Amino acid sequence: MASFDSHIGDIGLEIVVHFQTCDCDGNVIDLVLSGTDTITICLRKPDQSTILSKIAVITDPPCGLGDGSDGKASYITVGGDLDVAGTWTISGKVVTVSGDTFRATEATFTVRTPVCP
Repeated sequence: MASFDSHIGDIGLEIVVHFQTCDCDGNVIDLVLSGTDTITICLRKPDQSTILSKIAVITDPPCGLGDGSDGKASYITVGGDLDVAGTWTISGKVVTVSGDTFRATEATFTVRTPVCP
């Protein structure tokens, strides 16, 4: 969940999704993203009717390690992405080269109407 306020029209905002899985002992561990076929981050608008699917990349420092071992993938917003105020839902999907599919836990963040347009 974002610990800051994002605003309508924000460009260059790095949105990070954390993928995890379980090991053989049932411990939650980071999903290693290197060698994946596709990583997608999905943003659901507050009205629940529109989902933006964006191609993501392995997250570089400072938000991630840069090699995919930390399970973090990110997308950087462009003009037109954050166009509605309200509570957005974010998640992600990873498809491995062998066809295995993993989804990230959903989280929410708030997009506000900017005071300075």
